[in-house]
Amino acid sequence: MSIVAEFSTPAEAFALGEALAEHPGIRVELEKVVPTRKEVLPFFWAWGGDLDAFEETVRDQSIVAELEVVDTIDDQRLYRVEWTRVLNDLGRILRRADATVLEASGRDDTWRFELRFASHDEVRGFQTACIDHDISLDLERLHSLTELDAEGKYDLTPEQREALLTALEEGYFEEPRGITLEELADELGLSSTAVSGRMRRAHAKLVTRTLVTDF
Repeated sequence: MSIVAEFSTPAEAFALGEALAEHPGIRVELEKVVPTRKEVLPFFWAWGGDLDAFEETVRDQSIVAELEVVDTIDDQRLYRVEWTRVLNDLGRILRRADATVLEASGRDDTWRFELRFASHDEVRGFQTACIDHDISLDLERLHSLTELDAEGKYDLTPEQREALLTALEEGYFEEPRGITLEELADELGLSSTAVSGRMRRAHAKLVTRTLVTDF
């Protein structure tokens, strides 16, 4: 049975932490599911501030070998980053862990992760490794892949839930729509690309949790 662990950690405990601290308006979000044994956070979106200055700060980090702008949509950029071998402790633990990063997002003070493990033992091993390296880890939720929480959130992250509920309240799903994607993005304080991606992932979770039974 797959186990999903959701946790947060201070931004400085993970890659880009220093750059995010220097640019508090910037938000970053992992682009797609990545097996941590292959690469840690190779693609990420960034938005919310002076991205040119943010890029310079990131490139100056000793753990960054190369940073490339892959795409630009509205006020958001997609980056591909190649890390050096000198990752911080949490980066090394993630690389060694038998886990998959389902979601990862960071801002100036906090990184939030959603990781999928094959068993509870692997979750405990990951936690033990973090404790051994004095990494502050706040486990916010632990559940099986098909389990619903007590509030019936269907494994949605708080950000995904907020996006869907705001869209519903503002008439985004009505015909004709009561609000455009761009207006919804303004309401949430995000780019339209970020909101679109967040809602897409939320829809996929809802379909999986409600319609797919042979999980």
